[in-house]
Amino acid sequence: MDVVKSHIEKIGGVVDVFSRFGEGATVKIRIPLTLAIIPGLLITSGGERFVIPQVSLLELIRIEGDSAGKHLEYVHGTPVYRRRGSLLPIAYLNQVLGLKSANGAEAVNMVVLQAEGRQFGLVVDGINDTQEIVVKPLGKQLKGLTLYAGATIMGDGRVALILDVLGIGQRSGVFGESHEQTRVADKQKAQSEIEQQRLLLFRAGSFDRLAVPLSLVARLEEFPRSAIEYAGGGQVIQYRGRILSLISLRTILEPGIPDTGPLPNPVPVVVFNDGERSVGMIVDQIVDVVEEAVTIRRKAARKGLLGSAVVGKRVTDFLDLNQVIDAAKESWLNGTDGCASDHRILIVDPSSFTRGMIRSGLDISGYVVLEAANLEEALHCLDHQPVNVVLAALNLSPGAGSPLLAAMRRRPEWERIPVLAVADSAEEIQTSQWRAQGYESCQPKFDSIAILEAVGRLVSSTAPDELEFAEEMR
Repeated sequence: MDVVKSHIEKIGGVVDVFSRFGEGATVKIRIPLTLAIIPGLLITSGGERFVIPQVSLLELIRIEGDSAGKHLEYVHGTPVYRRRGSLLPIAYLNQVLGLKSANGAEAVNMVVLQAEGRQFGLVVDGINDTQEIVVKPLGKQLKGLTLYAGATIMGDGRVALILDVLGIGQRSGVFGESHEQTRVADKQKAQSEIEQQRLLLFRAGSFDRLAVPLSLVARLEEFPRSAIEYAGGGQVIQYRGRILSLISLRTILEPGIPDTGPLPNPVPVVVFNDGERSVGMIVDQIVDVVEEAVTIRRKAARKGLLGSAVVGKRVTDFLDLNQVIDAAKESWLNGTDGCASDHRILIVDPSSFTRGMIRSGLDISGYVVLEAANLEEALHCLDHQPVNVVLAALNLSPGAGSPLLAAMRRRPEWERIPVLAVADSAEEIQTSQWRAQGYESCQPKFDSIAILEAVGRLVSSTAPDELEFAEEMR
């Protein structure tokens, strides 16, 4: 390879070798364009003609003068273009080459280019046409110019310089600070998207804005008031061939206030279910369904509430579905088919709000849920009762979730318990660090459906004698 590298460098080329342990090596050879015929895009800027190799061209964009301000923005002083939901750093060819800018341009012409896997937009004065060009190398006096890859003689006899896309990107700075700013912006966008969830807003009693994740809701129904009956000391209704237990949310949230007002007609009901088990929650009004990134502001001391968050620029109380379920008949969770109720899930997360959100979905599915805020509490729970699956936050202190996994693998009665990681951002899930640490899988904290599906897979794959094994080891 040293001989190859020497010969490539003699003709002005570059050899790069990228190697990863256990995956292999990649060799990239870049050689200058010499006496080759390539397709190129002819552009004009600052009164001069240039050619861009078509191999680096992704797309052409034209922004009319009136709408340029809507799409061209500045992030920390760096110009960017908002393209299909992502920020594209841009450079102005006249500024990079030190040419005079055209005055009174009616529109912005942009060429989207790519070099070494990174994209940027290059603003030029005009875009002419594509044509096959004969590439000629630059003379020895100009070989030090990294902005040009060569030259060509046009049909009218004039010389046009061929732009080096990588050199333009490096000189303009879009591959340096601008690239880092764009990466940070994309990371923040991805984290915001994963924390966003669809919420059902409703009203009950004196609470004008209550919320619950829509992923936990089976159906929204309206029943005639006359269809509600009483059985076993509670309200029920015949629903899809079954008897649906009804719970008045107003009486749960305001137990000291007598519920003397008549029910609305029809009666709005939020139905939660898990297979054959169902419960209906009577509310005063269904307000809306919104998609919002939940930002918890304070915890709630009132029974039936998890805490308060800002939703749609208004303070909204989040319902604690655990206590709603506890208010239902015990048979709703203790069904005769009951496989889920025999399984214990341990949630280990420093945030009580996050634990409550995850627990709501697991409770509705009939699991017995245990909670721990740190490593010490988690080990205490594991010491005192058998657990089928552990859900651990990646940001668990100290040292993230690794000490918990290490402690579980040192004990024979715990080493076979599967551990599911829950993450704050999409970037944490996309990395393979959680897999290397020994987690079975990794799911976003606010995706209740994904967590339920992952827990279900782990529970079904757990050997039926594992709890017996754990009890024997105790």
